[in-house]
Amino acid sequence: MKRAVLITNIPSPYRVDFFAFLQKTYPEYEFHIIFSGAGMENRKWTVELEGLSNYHFLKSRTIIIRKRFDDRYVFLPVGVERTLKEIQPDIVFAMEYNPTILRAVHWCRKKHIPFISWTDGTLNSEKNIGKVQRLSRKYIIKRAAAFIASSTASKEAQIAYGAAPGKCFISYLTVDIQKYLAQKESYEARQLLYVGSLIQRKGLDLLLPALAKTSEDIRLVIVGEGQERPLLEEQIKKLNLTDRVEFKGYVEGEPLRQLYMESDAFILPTREDCFGLVILEAMCASLPVISSKYADGARDLIEDGKNGYIVDPEDTDGFAKTIEQLFSEGRLPEMGKNSYEKAKEFDFANVAKGCIAAMRYVTDRSEK
Repeated sequence: MKRAVLITNIPSPYRVDFFAFLQKTYPEYEFHIIFSGAGMENRKWTVELEGLSNYHFLKSRTIIIRKRFDDRYVFLPVGVERTLKEIQPDIVFAMEYNPTILRAVHWCRKKHIPFISWTDGTLNSEKNIGKVQRLSRKYIIKRAAAFIASSTASKEAQIAYGAAPGKCFISYLTVDIQKYLAQKESYEARQLLYVGSLIQRKGLDLLLPALAKTSEDIRLVIVGEGQERPLLEEQIKKLNLTDRVEFKGYVEGEPLRQLYMESDAFILPTREDCFGLVILEAMCASLPVISSKYADGARDLIEDGKNGYIVDPEDTDGFAKTIEQLFSEGRLPEMGKNSYEKAKEFDFANVAKGCIAAMRYVTDRSEK
């Protein structure tokens, strides 16, 4: 039995569910999970670890870099090498390029343990990183035995940093779609839904002027919390949208699934997102999606004109025109059904294939 270690940042519900799936579905491998930290104050997820085995939390100091665009969390861990030594892995999955990963990669090099570099990052999401961060990516990628990307855009970033295309595999970022799959038939509420943090990066301030240019019976429901809410409320008043926009605060679980079912379409106006998992959640609920072109998973999820549209959120008139078009052309049920069917391609069984293929590629080469 091969022993594999997956090192990641914090326990997010979608990653925990996927790791548990790997552990249950591939008993020929013993998967261990190492978390750099327990959580972040700007992530209010409820994470259930009961279905996960062989997981380890590192002691770490957390540095928070406050920015209006988005807060950045840096975990400075203790005991990375000791934990790896105790597990004695045959292979390591190093997720992203943070201090925990750099130390793990150094340990792998000393012990001659192959590692796979795994990232959600894209050239767009990392366009503003500094020199040291770029050097860390090149250092890790130069020494990796293979690569896993969470999207087409992530794969392009790995190749741009120096990864050999033939060593790159895609294992799409996903959720447990069985929790969200629901067929919807009625599309009469004329309601858009946004789910996400209320921070500048998410682009709600770009959506509101576009909404103001659409028919007055099109409403927007906003799910999430964040520091931008007072500014957004002020903007809503100035645009005379008070009667058309409703804040729901933070919602998860069954109440969130109900909001998906009560809406007619989903909208994500982000300035920057590595993937945009909320798009997939909405597709599972049979919703057409209007996504910013800066959600880097959008081109893997949305077939433009078939189950949604990809727009430039900074083009206010074009954004408004797309919203109006979605509600006026009478294709909401058809597009919602297309979303539902497309979402099935992102179940754990399909997504895991890329992860397992990368591991087999590395282990086969190391055994020769």
